[in-house]
Amino acid sequence: MTRTWKAALSVATLALLAACGGDDDDPAGTSTGGTTPTARAVLVTQDFKVETGGWTGESSDYTTETAPANVVFELRDISQYGAAYKDTKAYFISGTNRSDDLLLYVKKQITGLAVNTEYTFTVPSMNLLSNAHSGCMGVGGAPGESVWVIAAASPTEPKPVTTNGDTRLNIDHGNQAAPGAASMMLGNIANGLPCDGKQTYASKLVTNNTGIRVKTDGEGKVWVLLGIDSGFEATTGIYLQNVTMTFVPYVPPTTTT
Repeated sequence: MTRTWKAALSVATLALLAACGGDDDDPAGTSTGGTTPTARAVLVTQDFKVETGGWTGESSDYTTETAPANVVFELRDISQYGAAYKDTKAYFISGTNRSDDLLLYVKKQITGLAVNTEYTFTVPSMNLLSNAHSGCMGVGGAPGESVWVIAAASPTEPKPVTTNGDTRLNIDHGNQAAPGAASMMLGNIANGLPCDGKQTYASKLVTNNTGIRVKTDGEGKVWVLLGIDSGFEATTGIYLQNVTMTFVPYVPPTTTT
């Protein structure tokens, strides 16, 4: 049975957001425009069953010779994957990794946060559909365990930048399982089904409640990236179903002398 994304939120997180006015003031899939007068916890959700919600896709981490093939970012119907998905769509993210290090990601600018303020950014839940069975072997790495799900946040818009034929992201997103200064690892895309030669799509929940710190810009905005960083040298395709993100004002620990 598919686990619902709301079940992934911990009681502690919900209590904190309620106390700060985050989830009541920010409805699912939206955030307030402009800036907020004071820093408070904010809950941001996006369900891709109807629309992309303004998230756009890009690729990075390859050279001119190893540029990916078959790159797709598209809202697609997923009714064929089970009765639970009847008349439902999800954000399809796919590409053929020819560099042994392909990053495929979607990004969006989040608004309505306090200006020039440091937050702890977490992803309590992200549901996806993956056809990468667990325990399988593949070229360069496993099709499931060697494709890592990451999230990143930065006041600077994430963009692929090409220098001397080498395309890299302009923020530090790390490398596959190793997070960077602006990113965190949520898990991999292995879907828990046995390696039986099939490619059956199954739902998977990935999370990171530890989070990373990010500082908003002078307008109370921050960019968020959700992606897959692959060491599997073949085609990977996942469906992003929904995501829940939190931004909690960072309070430095008290020091004693």
